[in-house]
Amino acid sequence: DYACRMIKGAIINGEFRPGDLLMEQDMVERFGIGRTPVREALQKLSVVGLVQCIPHKGVIVAVMSKNDVKNVLEIRCTLDSLAASLAAQRATEKDLSDIDAILNSPDYTESNKVYFDELLHKAIYKASHNDELLKILNGLYEKSVCMLSIGGLEREPIANMKKEISRIIDAIKNHDPEEASKAALDHVQSRNWF
Repeated sequence: DYACRMIKGAIINGEFRPGDLLMEQDMVERFGIGRTPVREALQKLSVVGLVQCIPHKGVIVAVMSKNDVKNVLEIRCTLDSLAASLAAQRATEKDLSDIDAILNSPDYTESNKVYFDELLHKAIYKASHNDELLKILNGLYEKSVCMLSIGGLEREPIANMKKEISRIIDAIKNHDPEEASKAALDHVQSRNWF
């Protein structure tokens, strides 16, 4: 929803920093949205750990340690590998067509590479045809992207992203679960986040 995207985007872009108090009225004015959508968005963002509700203080942008980031990415290593392996076994022609459409679209550039990366990862997760895994990974992906953005870590150039993700997609298209799993693991680990 709009309010959630706007607040999350402001956090990812560094407009709100870890520990910043998020005043409801400020967000209403800043984003031109009502109080109820702001409250609902903050509740959703607290579920994924992007913001924290502090009693008698309000809502702050989450402060995350290196250990928090490490914990999330360790889980992503395993679950991204599983999703890629399952996608290699279960992806339909529509799944592959959707993935190709994202990968080959000229709409994605350096300026929106985070969105490009998100769409591709979520399309691969969806191609696993495991609804529980999809829910878990969608949340973990969003959390890890937010953590990395808050931590000031630079994302690789979009050309590198496409190259690494193409390796995963090629393995999925070749119905090679072992290679898809390895390529996904290599992709998550390649960020030197550990």
